[in-house]
Amino acid sequence: MDNTIKHEGIVERIENGIAYVKIIQHSACSGCHVKAACTIADQQEKIIETVCSGCNIKIGERVFIVGNETMSRKALKLAIIYPFFCLFGILCIAYAFSVNELLSGILSIIALIPYYTVLYFRKSKLRKDFIFTLEKE
Repeated sequence: MDNTIKHEGIVERIENGIAYVKIIQHSACSGCHVKAACTIADQQEKIIETVCSGCNIKIGERVFIVGNETMSRKALKLAIIYPFFCLFGILCIAYAFSVNELLSGILSIIALIPYYTVLYFRKSKLRKDFIFTLEKE
């Protein structure tokens, strides 16, 4: 069983041992054969920084960005799971102490501000945890 995740991209630039690779992120339905008739099919371009010390790649070359499944799970927890439980927990606690649903909802959303602020200030440490590598096609 392969525990890696690969995504195809094109090398945009290389600076100081870091390759900047452009990938096209597709929605789940963008590969569908009837996507032209659908209004929700979308795709986005993203630039991913990858470690490239000693690799011989050129700008414009097609490569695979490789990450492992552990990084994927950690990203899922940080971006979705933990905020959900924080939001839901604060919502339940706030609703238990006040009967006002609107106030409880607003407080639970405001409670996410410190969470995302901490993530923002820890982005240099998180960058060390999420290291992608390159593979040639």
